[in-house]
Amino acid sequence: MSTDSTSKLSPYLHFGEISPNQIFNAVQSLDYIGNNEEHFIKELVWRDFSYYQIYYYPELHNKNINQKFDSFKWDNDPTLLKKWQKGQTGIPIVDAGMRELWQAGYMHNRVRMIVASFLIKNCLIHWKYGEKWFFDTLFDADFASNNANWQWVAGCGLDAAPYFRIFNPVLQAEKFEAYEYIRKYVPELKLLPNKLIAKPWEASELVLQEAGITLGQNYPKPIVDLKKSRDRALQLHNQIK
Repeated sequence: MSTDSTSKLSPYLHFGEISPNQIFNAVQSLDYIGNNEEHFIKELVWRDFSYYQIYYYPELHNKNINQKFDSFKWDNDPTLLKKWQKGQTGIPIVDAGMRELWQAGYMHNRVRMIVASFLIKNCLIHWKYGEKWFFDTLFDADFASNNANWQWVAGCGLDAAPYFRIFNPVLQAEKFEAYEYIRKYVPELKLLPNKLIAKPWEASELVLQEAGITLGQNYPKPIVDLKKSRDRALQLHNQIK
């Protein structure tokens, strides 16, 4: 996220202005194909795999492919859902992503995975609520990809990420150096140093005061405890094994 290397081709693919074959052929015509190009092709393949899923599983949009998740005990707290939608979770990278979505109708792919994991596994809200919000707000919203990707994050789709893979939004923000990204979309935190901007609750009162931040007033406290909510999600998952 420190440098956005995404192609931004998704809306053009969605609206049929360019085809996967055209993109594939353009990449194949390059003089050199390295890891980045190979990964790019894999993303195209993943997109087509989503269409395969919606063809063979036409109820992908409202049914878990892995039916053991039908008995998962979701909280589906409407208050947490609303705060997630508004980018008021108190988790900076999540809030940055959700605000970018609302302002621009777009979100970096890595951040999409982070905010989805947070909603499903930290807030224990069914993936269908997140899928619907994305479909309503993304200008590149693709019915097949959107549903397949949400089921992938939830762990209930085809070739899905294991449920115990729970993104730590703080570590993700630090790993991908999302500091300026957070400052852009969460300007309340812009004066915090890089080492604290992804986790303002760890800042001292003095540092917060100097940055003009009062947690719970001009920037929310975290709506969930990341460790406790992760542990609870894993406990609930163990009940459906």
